[in-house]
Amino acid sequence: MTTKPATEMYARIIARKKLKEQAAAEAAATTIEDNEEEHCEDGYPPDYLAATVTAEDREADSYFASLESEHPHDWSEQCMRDDDHATGNDATDFEAEYDEDDDAEGEYDDGDYEEADEHHVFQNDDEFVSEEEYIARHEEQHDDAESDLGERHLPAVSSTPATDKPSSAITTGVKQTRRPYPVEAFGKFAAVIKLIASAVQVDLEMVGSSLLGVIAALAQGLINVSSRTNDSGCPVSVNMFVIAPSGERKSSTIDKIMKPVYDAIRRAQDERKYMIVQDLTVDGLIVGLIARCPVQFCLALEGAALLGGHAMSRDNLSRFLGNVASLYSGEPISRTRVNEHHYAQDRRLNVLLFTQPIVAMDFLSSEMVMQQGMGNRFLYSQPSSLLGQRQHTDIELEDKPAYQKFCAKIAELASTTWKINPESGGITSRTVRMTSGAKAAWVDLYNELESAAGPGGKLAPHAGYVTRFPEQVMRIAALLAMLEDPTVEHISEDIMVRAIELGKYYLDSAMRVFDLTPANKDEADAKTLLNWMQNKADEQGMEAIPVRMMYKDGPRCARPSKRTKELLAVLAARGEIVEFDEAIYYDKKNSYDNFAIVST
Repeated sequence: MTTKPATEMYARIIARKKLKEQAAAEAAATTIEDNEEEHCEDGYPPDYLAATVTAEDREADSYFASLESEHPHDWSEQCMRDDDHATGNDATDFEAEYDEDDDAEGEYDDGDYEEADEHHVFQNDDEFVSEEEYIARHEEQHDDAESDLGERHLPAVSSTPATDKPSSAITTGVKQTRRPYPVEAFGKFAAVIKLIASAVQVDLEMVGSSLLGVIAALAQGLINVSSRTNDSGCPVSVNMFVIAPSGERKSSTIDKIMKPVYDAIRRAQDERKYMIVQDLTVDGLIVGLIARCPVQFCLALEGAALLGGHAMSRDNLSRFLGNVASLYSGEPISRTRVNEHHYAQDRRLNVLLFTQPIVAMDFLSSEMVMQQGMGNRFLYSQPSSLLGQRQHTDIELEDKPAYQKFCAKIAELASTTWKINPESGGITSRTVRMTSGAKAAWVDLYNELESAAGPGGKLAPHAGYVTRFPEQVMRIAALLAMLEDPTVEHISEDIMVRAIELGKYYLDSAMRVFDLTPANKDEADAKTLLNWMQNKADEQGMEAIPVRMMYKDGPRCARPSKRTKELLAVLAARGEIVEFDEAIYYDKKNSYDNFAIVST
């Protein structure tokens, strides 16, 4: 079958769509008892359109179906909203514009996702229901709200729903539907996570990820975890990288979780009063760990200040991430200057970092971060946005018994005294190990991920991250165990199964971040360059912009010249600029390497 030009195809799709809707409306008004049985599988009512359906119509419908299978969005509605596409754009232009809409202002493309609102607030704020019951009771309202989402995030690659045993499905990095955050993995603390999420009106993942980061910070001074029977194990630090734009109530969420921690630290008479650091330099962090407090919690609510602040040049950021990696692995740290040398063992650092999507793109697209493995020591979280869906609620958390018990539990953990080694000044930790059942489940995960990360495996492009992930899951399991019993000695099989389910959710999330970030940064930087070119052309009345002007005077994201040409290639491929061969006078000479913006 010869495929018709895309413009003709889209025109035919629109015409068929309207005709089918008209036919369906008339058929619905007809009282035929077996109406449903008489409809054809392809959506045409019997006899009504039979005479009008041509081979070309069937071809258009087939093409439309293929687009629907590639993209979860409804392409027919897109065509109906803008009929001009059917007569003015080819298929490449149409699909490019669709992608541009999703990636507007450099935002991540998230495809469709089903669970925009994973926690549920009712008039009786003590009432929490299961996902299944909620969907049954609020399906129509949920769908309406989901379709109106204005702010979009990176979704995690889907996995199979939570079961009694963890899913064995390995993620592939292909755009799929986000599955619900596995809040039940937190056991008896799932209810209070839902309560906090309802009170603050944020996604469950925002609360769960924040809580995991806080528990890791508190537990890292008390325990190590190991899969073996005799060694001292590794730290339980879990560095959390949360991607969320402004307005998502990050500070409010952290305030509710950290309230008992702040209270406990305020009363502390030992090193713990220096535990929390926010505004830091690399040298300040190291000296603080060596001389003031052997266990520190880097809580950064504005990741841009930490990752892109004046104190974090490229060299300093590299040093910071290098020390994060060393401390994550339990290695010693050192600092050498002309007149002094510091060396310390048994120090701990946990990082909980909140950052906006554009900052995350800059960070994760850095060669230093990903190709050198500096980003492999983080879990990545992208909570769904509830912006525009939140309604006023009068939930008073402090009056809720569940929240009061939660605060008492966290305060107990935060008040537990560290054991300090008098010789090194570092901590002395006890090691939590696994029961035989827990280890068997963990070994299955280990082997599964190792296979997927090997040559030709589904996760091979991110092997450096994936092969470290079984250890991340082991740490998560230790934290869940500590959350339930601060004196725990062995991780049970039940807790390990829950940790694996939670860990796989974060693995899906990381794969999505890694797969989409480079392309999205190119799109964001290309848009910045195009806007600069337009402004320059308007200001100076130029027909085209010399390439030399772009990398000498243009935006920082378009430098050096190699980067300029990469972004120009992106814009040229989308048909937004074309080469301009006539001379443009710039910098005291004629330039013949110029680009003009295509008029719209």
